[in-house]
Amino acid sequence: MSKPLSGPSRRALASVVAATALLGFNAPISAQSGAPFRIGMTTDMSSAYSDITGKGSAIAVQMAIDDFGGSVLGRKIELLVADHQMKPSVGGPLITQWFDRDGVSVIVSLAGSSVALAANAIAKDRPNRTVLHTIPLSSDLSGKACLPNAIHWAPDSFALASAVTRNVTEQGGKNWFLMVQDTAAGPPAKAAATAGVSAAGGKILGDVRVPFNAGDVSSFVLQAQASRAQVLGVGFSGNDLVNIVKASHQFGLQKSGTRIAALVFFSTDLLAIGQENAAGITFVMPAYNDMNDQSKAWAQRFEKLAGKSPSWGHMADYEGTLHYLRAVRAAGTDDAQKVVPMMRSMPIDVFSVKNAEIREDNKLVRPMYLTRVKAPSASKYPGDFYEIIGQVSAKDAFAPLNPACPLVKSK
Repeated sequence: MSKPLSGPSRRALASVVAATALLGFNAPISAQSGAPFRIGMTTDMSSAYSDITGKGSAIAVQMAIDDFGGSVLGRKIELLVADHQMKPSVGGPLITQWFDRDGVSVIVSLAGSSVALAANAIAKDRPNRTVLHTIPLSSDLSGKACLPNAIHWAPDSFALASAVTRNVTEQGGKNWFLMVQDTAAGPPAKAAATAGVSAAGGKILGDVRVPFNAGDVSSFVLQAQASRAQVLGVGFSGNDLVNIVKASHQFGLQKSGTRIAALVFFSTDLLAIGQENAAGITFVMPAYNDMNDQSKAWAQRFEKLAGKSPSWGHMADYEGTLHYLRAVRAAGTDDAQKVVPMMRSMPIDVFSVKNAEIREDNKLVRPMYLTRVKAPSASKYPGDFYEIIGQVSAKDAFAPLNPACPLVKSK
């Protein structure tokens, strides 16, 4: 049975682990006054994305609850945590039961585009419940699958892929080989990367779709090597990215002059790869641990609870949850028909989010940071992994409003 989390303590962390050990449900709550205000957090706890989200996401959401004060609308906030196993067949029934039986007001995190899209399909018939996508990257969440009661907080595949591919191409990496995942996230990532390369006058020499949690990735790396591309663009994170980078070193791609551009990259990926092997990887991210004094302090708090540094995905879980709770307080209700418009209209005041807004398609747009992993010899202190080589404005990083989104008014 999944259990509520109490506070930012070792006991809270133990509750997270226990909650994710199996997929369970809490007993129904009554409608009487004083019932808890419930947030449901479901994500990948046991598979390829568990490092970039997993129990760290539960810790980050709980940190937001605690920093908010632990209660809202006169009700104690409880966090329910479960593993959706990257399967819509698991995540869909869980989300339905959380909304319909357990009185959950909002679902957060939702790693994996297929589960995220399933969540929107469920929320479509529940207009007073909110979905807050703090991890998934699918551009469809602010396109054909957009909803009035769902916010796409995470950067999408276009924002992560187009700027880095354009920049690396402009810097001389004209010929590319692309790897994207054989999931719902794959085609949008390929399209975004292709747009960035083409805009800078480059060419795609070949591409391949890599199965999720592929394990042995040798054949895919050998295809990239055979293409003689100057740049290998990898459109996924987690274990598969880690394996691709390690295999690329094994087969000597870097020694032959091939660079790696990650179309999505997290600090947890770097730690798994090792800084020496990750050095030179170029990517784009929305926030990072040492971007300012507040982010450094937050990352240190997180690390004490989680035993590891946060990814920007964990930071997004925190940002989105805190802004949501502030909007609930301001709206005086958890009804998404009032809360989501309040989220759009309120200034976003979180240390790691600067000059951001939620557009009419319910997509958070923000400046992005063009980044390169430093060589170990260039690091000046523990955790000094990144060289920020440029900032990309929100206008340049994110795709224009998609007319396929029903929320977008025709101009």
